[in-house]
Amino acid sequence: MRFRIVCAHALAGAALMLGIGTAAADDVAPRVDHHMHVKSALITDWLLDMQKAIPTVFEGLSSDIFKVHTGEDAVKQLDRAGIRQGVLLSAGYMFGIPAVPLAPEEMARRMRAENRYNVDAALASGGRLAAFVGINPFLGNALDELEYWSRRPGASGVKLHLGNSGFDLGNSDQVEALAAFFAAAGKARMPLVVHLRGGAPFTSANVAVFIDKVLPQAGDLPVQIAHGGSYGGIDAATLEALRLYGDAIGRKAPGTANLVLDISAVAQLDISKVPSISQEGIKGRTADEWRAAYVAQMRTIGLDRFVLASDWPALTPPAEYFAAERKLLPVTEAEWKTLCENVAPYLQADWAQRRETAIARP
Repeated sequence: MRFRIVCAHALAGAALMLGIGTAAADDVAPRVDHHMHVKSALITDWLLDMQKAIPTVFEGLSSDIFKVHTGEDAVKQLDRAGIRQGVLLSAGYMFGIPAVPLAPEEMARRMRAENRYNVDAALASGGRLAAFVGINPFLGNALDELEYWSRRPGASGVKLHLGNSGFDLGNSDQVEALAAFFAAAGKARMPLVVHLRGGAPFTSANVAVFIDKVLPQAGDLPVQIAHGGSYGGIDAATLEALRLYGDAIGRKAPGTANLVLDISAVAQLDISKVPSISQEGIKGRTADEWRAAYVAQMRTIGLDRFVLASDWPALTPPAEYFAAERKLLPVTEAEWKTLCENVAPYLQADWAQRRETAIARP
């Protein structure tokens, strides 16, 4: 069912029940978990209401998504895993989901409140957490929400879940609107984390449209593509999208100077075990062979373009997640250490200074 793909932060479930415990104390831990979520009671109640209305909408995800999580909870999970810093990606965009509409004023109020919850958590964390606010870029409040948070300390960027927002790369009007939002984010100096793939066709031509028409509008803005360029797991379309990103990076295409991909749920989701995802694109290879093919492309592109991320609490806690990741991802010890040390550009000192300058502008 496509709606599950559109709504979920990532699809997981049985594929993550691996029986792999917390990493040993001497294992190398990531410096940053680049994809985490905390949720207020407001959006937790909204998710429960959505589940009642559409019982299958969150099938396959951890039941932890229906619990309120605080910034303190996120820091505790980081401490369990030996991780220094986490990136909170607000799910405020979910109040703008086209399939379950709210009145525009109520949608905007809830989105602002959920974004505030995430920003306040980051501000209270003593630097352990960074917060990205969640916006549906196709709604009437999108640019106002971007402008508001671009002037507020504690907001490090914007999370766009384009599947959840009903985006279709084949819709030229939506492509134009998204390009305008990218341009506005670049002007506001608000980095982007983008979940691109959803229920709409995910063809080579459509991904090329994103790379050629939307991404250039970001300029040198840091952009992080979630779930390794897909929605979790690996299929033929995932590998083709990754190839296209690699080609763009290789030719230094506009918008790729600070482009990275997080690999949350890439290695740990076996698409063959998720009935709602088409099986057509995974024929002819085992899950291990798909992972090997993905890592081969990572090496071609350069491991410096990939950052580690858990998608907690949609999957498993970071400690268990990264222990499993290390076992499933077919990389060498040296490559794993490299991945663990990678930090997205928006968390590095020079970009942090640019954000401070943008906030201070009159």
